[in-house]
Amino acid sequence: MAEAGRKSSLAAWVWVLVAGVAVFELVAHPVIRAGVPTGDSWEDAAAFVRERFEPTDRVVAAPRWVDPIVRSYLGDLLSPRSASVSDLAGVDRVWEVGIRGATSRSEPPALEETFGGVRVRMWPVWTDEVLFDFVEEIDRAEVDLLTKEGSQPCPWTHAKVEGGGLGHGPLPPSDRFVCDPERPWLWVGPTVMADLELEPRRCLWQHPAGRDPVRATFRDVPFGDRLVVHGGLDYNNERTAGNISVRLRVFIDDRLAGEMRHQDRDGWTRLEIDTARWDGTPHDVRIETTAARPHARTFCWSASTRHARGKP
Repeated sequence: MAEAGRKSSLAAWVWVLVAGVAVFELVAHPVIRAGVPTGDSWEDAAAFVRERFEPTDRVVAAPRWVDPIVRSYLGDLLSPRSASVSDLAGVDRVWEVGIRGATSRSEPPALEETFGGVRVRMWPVWTDEVLFDFVEEIDRAEVDLLTKEGSQPCPWTHAKVEGGGLGHGPLPPSDRFVCDPERPWLWVGPTVMADLELEPRRCLWQHPAGRDPVRATFRDVPFGDRLVVHGGLDYNNERTAGNISVRLRVFIDDRLAGEMRHQDRDGWTRLEIDTARWDGTPHDVRIETTAARPHARTFCWSASTRHARGKP
């Protein structure tokens, strides 16, 4: 009898728990729905940004996981260059479109408006002036593969686009320098790569061929006080430690000016070269990549010549 009573009591408590969960869901559902921005809220926020957006502005999402929603409303303002930059050089203002109180910056904004559950904030930023963007100017470069037999030019080619997709690395552009059709990964050109932190990076794919340097030469580059280079591997290959390092070397007028040795798990790495002595004059720049072994060395880099600028 006692055992039967205990079972009956347990069953009663289970039903009480089920009923409590049901009541909670009934009460919480309207609250949760009220906190979810409507399509009208997103449209009003997007219209507010669109009316004030300038070409030197950048739009970011907060938290990061709402980025696809922000892109669906403001995607035409987000070029591959602005959506996948290495830093804020050349950007004058940052617009943040966010929900749930999330933010990407700690300082107070210069402008803030709320549209339902969507908050728009704007900050002026004072960053470097970009004089020459190597990624955007890749079509004026000269690319070659230096072998024991001498320089082997890599022609600028309109080639078939293959690859890309989850786990398969960056998608090659249709127009690129092709160094060896038998090695489909041996090309140089602009793409967007996911780095170790899964951040998109607009960069120049320059996969090493091995010990033979792959070289990209830019003539008459306008110089400021710095040359800034970023580089890294596609996240699929960057995550595994112990692979061969990639060596990137920067030559100015055929003289070595800087070097980056990129190891797995280094992430998106920065190299800064002082060019103040050449400020205001044009010079040739050559970027070389090598590795003791080329397997899975999916290296990509970006660079620009810059002028530092302060607050107006």
